[in-house]
Amino acid sequence: MKYYEILDIPPSATDDQIRAAYRILVQLHHPDRLQQMSPAVREYAEERLKKINLAYGVLGDPERRAVYDATLRPSAAPLDDYAPAYDEPSGARRTRSRRPPTAEHAEAQAAYEEWAHQEAERYAAAREAERARRSQEEVRQADARARRAAEEQFPRARLQGSELVVHFAPGVWTRLAHVQTGTFLMGSDPAVDPQAGRAEQPQHQVRLSEYYICKYPLTNAQYAAFALATHRPFTSAPAGWENVPVVNVAWDDAAALCQWLSRFTSRSFRLPSEAEWEKAARGVEGWCYTWGNEPDPARLNADNRYGAPTPVGRFSPLGDSPYGVADMLGNVWEWCNDWFDARLYGRRAKHLVNDPPGPSTGQGYVVRGGAFDSPPRHTRCAHRNWYYPDAARPDLGFRVVALPR
Repeated sequence: MKYYEILDIPPSATDDQIRAAYRILVQLHHPDRLQQMSPAVREYAEERLKKINLAYGVLGDPERRAVYDATLRPSAAPLDDYAPAYDEPSGARRTRSRRPPTAEHAEAQAAYEEWAHQEAERYAAAREAERARRSQEEVRQADARARRAAEEQFPRARLQGSELVVHFAPGVWTRLAHVQTGTFLMGSDPAVDPQAGRAEQPQHQVRLSEYYICKYPLTNAQYAAFALATHRPFTSAPAGWENVPVVNVAWDDAAALCQWLSRFTSRSFRLPSEAEWEKAARGVEGWCYTWGNEPDPARLNADNRYGAPTPVGRFSPLGDSPYGVADMLGNVWEWCNDWFDARLYGRRAKHLVNDPPGPSTGQGYVVRGGAFDSPPRHTRCAHRNWYYPDAARPDLGFRVVALPR
């Protein structure tokens, strides 16, 4: 018997290929598939299934297959299709019938072959559909694994409603408020604010694209997570000061934290431009303070009222900006991304400015907002100041900006 032909596999087939071919043929010849066929076709298919089982009994057994393969060598005697070269189970051996097939037999064989062909096509289509389903399922599982991995990786950033939430480490996170695209009044008008300084004038219109900005200055706990992850020198704050703004951070250190967030979250983080900081503080109406045009010492930590930085959000929501951003006035000065230029506004006065990048060089970087030890004239939305990049002061911190994807 030609066992390889019966299983429709080459003599070089592996054990796995033999098992796969056998499973397919057994499923094709299952009695449930033949219920609608004629008795002659069912009988023919049953005989075929017996041969399939017999072939697998030989080829599925390494020792019996080796004996059978030896008979296929060119030097071996011619094979009798119905005379196996080993001892078959009792009653399994047959003698070749020399009688010509009857018309009924030929008809049954033709019907069987037609049925087998159709069943093979249906089975192949079903297997293809199953492979497609499994492929889709594998994609879904891969996506789920990627999401879980992203959720386990720190830092990470993801949108929650209109806010962007950034996780620095387990249990250490912050929120960034969304500031929409649009224009706002930048600088001071002496007619509205008698404390307006020269570097704040003239007041002018600036158009900014949308961005996200931290609702609070970066805290000791958040900076400590960055320092630990990047092996950066940092002395942890005393117990109870975890939620107080980090200070004594030079501009390069603040910029390095932004680069760390950008590298691991697939978002672009940086320090806010001077214009982004001011718009987030005063909104589009050009307010002198985050809450309006009238000073109110109860809404901020300044003028040495507490003698040190206070935990972020302590003056929320009374001191919050129109975008819900807290502590923009007082508590700690905040680094910006721009070099300071006292004459910058004068060059902008005659036209609308779009997303100003700030000067390309300078002596120091802009700082904004004033601090816990600042006088009232420094804790206004439009007040401008600067420090050298390597300045690390006990009243100087920062917050970050993220760009939309």
